[in-house]
Amino acid sequence: MNSPAHPLAAALLALVLAAPLSAAAQSRIPSLDRNDHLGEVGRAARQKAIERFDGADADKDGKLTREEVTGRFTYLSDNFEQQDKNRDGFLDWEEFIGHDRWKKE
Repeated sequence: MNSPAHPLAAALLALVLAAPLSAAAQSRIPSLDRNDHLGEVGRAARQKAIERFDGADADKDGKLTREEVTGRFTYLSDNFEQQDKNRDGFLDWEEFIGHDRWKKE
């Protein structure tokens, strides 16, 4: 995927694809329902996150193990226990992206 041409879009995309956000910062996540440039950026960032998640999910079980994130996502590898909110030993989609505003389907 090419980088967005608009500087704001590039900045938002970088923010969204960065390490998972805290609860206080979740309001910065672009809504996918918007029919403007920010909505386009949100949809592009969501698609990129899906590709990254699916690419790391080696056994295609819909969740990521520590081994699947190691070497791909330094932040998630280094902070696996903190990101594994339900303590099941896996990162599901919402734990991977750090919020619940974007569904994966």
